[in-house]
Amino acid sequence: MSDLTRHAMTKLSWLIEVCCASITLLCVNGLQAPSHAQSSTYPSPESATLQALEHQHIAQSQIAQSQIAQSQIAQAAPPDQRSSVSEDAVIRQVSKGIALPATSRTGFPAPEVSTPVAAPSAPQSSPVRFTLPDRLHSPPVATLKATPTVPPPASKPDFSAQIPDSSPTRNPLRTSALTPPSLVFQGVYLYQGDETSARARLTGIYPLSPNAIVGGTVDVTTGRAFSDSPNQGFNVNELYVALSPRELPGLRFVVGQLDLTSYFDRNSFAKDGTTQFFSSVFQTNPALSATGITSRPGALVNLSLGDNLEAKAAVFSSARGLGDFSLDAFAGEVGLRTGNLIVRGTYVTARDAGSNSGFDEIFSFNRGNNEFGLQRGDREEAYGVNAEYFIPAIRLGLFGRYGRYNNVELDRGGDTYSFGLTFLDLFTQNDRLGIAYGQGLSNSTLRRRSDRDNPNVLEVFYDFRVIAGLRLGFSVQSRNDFSETIAGVRLRTEFDVLPRSRTPD
Repeated sequence: MSDLTRHAMTKLSWLIEVCCASITLLCVNGLQAPSHAQSSTYPSPESATLQALEHQHIAQSQIAQSQIAQSQIAQAAPPDQRSSVSEDAVIRQVSKGIALPATSRTGFPAPEVSTPVAAPSAPQSSPVRFTLPDRLHSPPVATLKATPTVPPPASKPDFSAQIPDSSPTRNPLRTSALTPPSLVFQGVYLYQGDETSARARLTGIYPLSPNAIVGGTVDVTTGRAFSDSPNQGFNVNELYVALSPRELPGLRFVVGQLDLTSYFDRNSFAKDGTTQFFSSVFQTNPALSATGITSRPGALVNLSLGDNLEAKAAVFSSARGLGDFSLDAFAGEVGLRTGNLIVRGTYVTARDAGSNSGFDEIFSFNRGNNEFGLQRGDREEAYGVNAEYFIPAIRLGLFGRYGRYNNVELDRGGDTYSFGLTFLDLFTQNDRLGIAYGQGLSNSTLRRRSDRDNPNVLEVFYDFRVIAGLRLGFSVQSRNDFSETIAGVRLRTEFDVLPRSRTPD
């Protein structure tokens, strides 16, 4: 056989070996293709780990097949050309069909996987804790000062705002950064029956440090519809300094002219006469109001023992004026929260300051020497129980109060009570609809002797936000043993004098 024939046979045998190797690899890949073909949908999270392992196995098989093809090509090449076979040549051969890996039927290339990927777990919904909205609390004078509720809360009332909260906006004393100064104006006009009441209030807060603030409130008031502003004309309702030790954030001290209604007998559904019930019976407990729970000079300490227990105590002057200043009065309160229920118990003792704030029938009581009723300087005591409960599923708040007043000098007293409910966000966002029944401070025995009407009241009110910073309310009341019915309307505005991000309700 000639050299030319031998050379031709060598080329022919080399081509035959390459073709056989290609056919073998295609058959192997054809058998593997169904094992990792997928449907037209994305793989489920549960099969992610198995698919990752499968892709890794396929990738390893492809590498091994490429190495076999390269070895076969190198061996089949003529001896004088084997050294010239490079990786580029192998890649070109693979691209033409040699050791070409099978692809999935999804149309998406198999991802490069270095390690198995754990299947992601289903997202878990975090529990929601209800907090009563800030708009339910007492007026901004109370909410912006040193008393930091329900609450919110997720599904529980904001007890921390009633038993002060720790948010930076509502409690500057418990934040690590200074709260910016604030100056808030509030105006209220209320007409019910044939009586008109109005009040303009300016409240300022100025932080001295993260643990000290000064604040004040001035009012110009006409009428007697607001239990937290019993005096008419111009009044300095508050002017105080509040301190909180850095080491004891749950302990707070407040000294100065204090609005005691902002600290005692708080309630999320029956407290604020500018957004909730019109009648003063459903604002501050009448028994406590008759014993000096109003604006008075004094000092207060507030101790929060966790989120569910709080105690507070105050010593103050029975007289409002500094000319008659004397620390002759005391008030104490304990608040307890369990679930969505908040209960508070309050005790107050003071001397009558000549405001004629006892129960109605006391003024007809003969104390001898042709003198009737209470007198200035009489020692008075009062007890109060205050409860509220919130049902977040239907946005319903329930409340109840009981109070007992006693004039120690006369050994006579009176009782008061109230209960009711309030729906929140009933028709529109931030609206409220309430109905309540209560009795003002009264002595039933003396009332029957003098043939007086029972000072009870049944009220239905609706209050809603017209625009940001403006609210409108309506009320219908039946009073004095349902002998008279009156209607009322109320307009309230509130805005920041200093520009801030907070939008008043």
